[in-house]
Amino acid sequence: MYTILIIDDEEWIGQGVKAKLERANVAGIRLIDVAIGGPQGLEMATNLRPNIIITDIRMPDIDGIQVIQELSQVLPRTKFIMLSGYADYPYVREAFKYGAQDYLLKPAASDELGKQVQSAIARIEKDNLNDQLAEKNETVARAMLAAQLPQVVHGTKRSSASAISVSEQDVSAGMKESDSHHSLEAYFLHHLYAISILSFDDVTFSKEHLETVEDCMENLIRTDDLAAGLRFLAFHDRQGSVCLVFNFSRSLSFDRITSLLRKAVHVLRRGNDRISTASISQFGEGLDDLSRLYKQAYHAMSERILRESCDVLQTVESLGRTETWLPAKKDVEELKQIVETLQLERIHLWIDHHFSDSLRTQMFLEQLKAIYDLVLTEIYRHVHDRFLFDEGEQAAAFDSFHSLGELRHYLKSYATDTKKLITEQSTLNETVITVAESIVREHYNRELQLAEVANRVSMNYSYFSKLFKERTGLTFTAYLIKVRMEEAQKLLKDPTLRINEISEKVGYGNLYHFSRAFKNYFGVSPKEHRKTK
Repeated sequence: MYTILIIDDEEWIGQGVKAKLERANVAGIRLIDVAIGGPQGLEMATNLRPNIIITDIRMPDIDGIQVIQELSQVLPRTKFIMLSGYADYPYVREAFKYGAQDYLLKPAASDELGKQVQSAIARIEKDNLNDQLAEKNETVARAMLAAQLPQVVHGTKRSSASAISVSEQDVSAGMKESDSHHSLEAYFLHHLYAISILSFDDVTFSKEHLETVEDCMENLIRTDDLAAGLRFLAFHDRQGSVCLVFNFSRSLSFDRITSLLRKAVHVLRRGNDRISTASISQFGEGLDDLSRLYKQAYHAMSERILRESCDVLQTVESLGRTETWLPAKKDVEELKQIVETLQLERIHLWIDHHFSDSLRTQMFLEQLKAIYDLVLTEIYRHVHDRFLFDEGEQAAAFDSFHSLGELRHYLKSYATDTKKLITEQSTLNETVITVAESIVREHYNRELQLAEVANRVSMNYSYFSKLFKERTGLTFTAYLIKVRMEEAQKLLKDPTLRINEISEKVGYGNLYHFSRAFKNYFGVSPKEHRKTK
């Protein structure tokens, strides 16, 4: 919907033009206002920002040419139509220089006004379409440029997993690999560069996050009026993190860029609580410096766990560490002992001591990771060596933590959950073996295989075999023989049963095999055993 402002120093003329336009009934017009004279016209136009202005040429104080000249600077999208007399053509010609669209001779008829306004609306819609196309083309062009950045910072081609919303065909058609460097140089107009990495927890290669960061930065740059001295491109690095390349003029300080990034983090946190922090490199010059700057930003982000909590992690030469610290041999042995018995209280105390915030300045990242891996390895080994089941969840990656407090909490939870899992598994295993023993005692008098029993308790054959021996102290075959022999010993007490009958009752179809098994178990034959009782 469009708005129109009519400016004339005679109110009755202005109102008459408005009435004629209303009778013309031009589609799309929402509002028609009238300003009396040039000064009021300037004020109303500035406040209302109309789509179309119809102004008289000859007016006291401020004439139509001055009105068009001033307003075309602040309202570049507004279309101007002049009302003039026969003797005003030199004025009209001057007004065209400042962007006037057309003119009408006084008094203009209703249909003439309607046609001119329709023509102005058509030009506005064409401008809007051109703006949309230009914006789309600029978006595609920027996306194609951003697609080249991983190769610049990593020295490798972009993986398909991180592809943006521009097809590889579009990229290759619009920008060959050989001239991508020159295209980036053409886009980045300024001398200085910096790279930032933004963390969205463990979410990677998110197109939504990439677009959100782009929109946020564009809004902040526009709001802070920094467009003249700052350009940026957003892309995914090979880890799938959102990265920003800042390209800025010497008139902008590095602190100004850091402040802008900090503001962006605050805005992004309001819209997405997954974002935790951002890192930024030092500044450098030229595209060839981007690889070094990226490594700085990446290192700053990776060391966040050893830093005080802050919104933007900056690259520093040293964190002020004065000495190297690692657990003593006795501390490692203590860990193995308390994990062996899963003494949760002592495990938690060990974690609090060896991952204390006070040790942050004494530890390097690699040392901290080694201690983290040690704790996980000992718990994992205890579970898998003593309790024969697969761990249901992979341990969290070290670089997913943002603070030592977060890491401590995770390790304590990991130990607690492991003990709970072991207790539940032990109870389940006891139940399974009890059921298996019942199946053997119920069906010992027929051919019975381990595979059948494992299947009936819904357990893997190999795992069931190991678990059965662990819990009963006997292999499945040895346990089956034990049950059969104990039952045969009871039946031999009945003198009315022949030995071959007893053999069949306990699952042996062959008397010889039964007799041999009985003698191997008791040391005497069934016949000799009966005589002694």
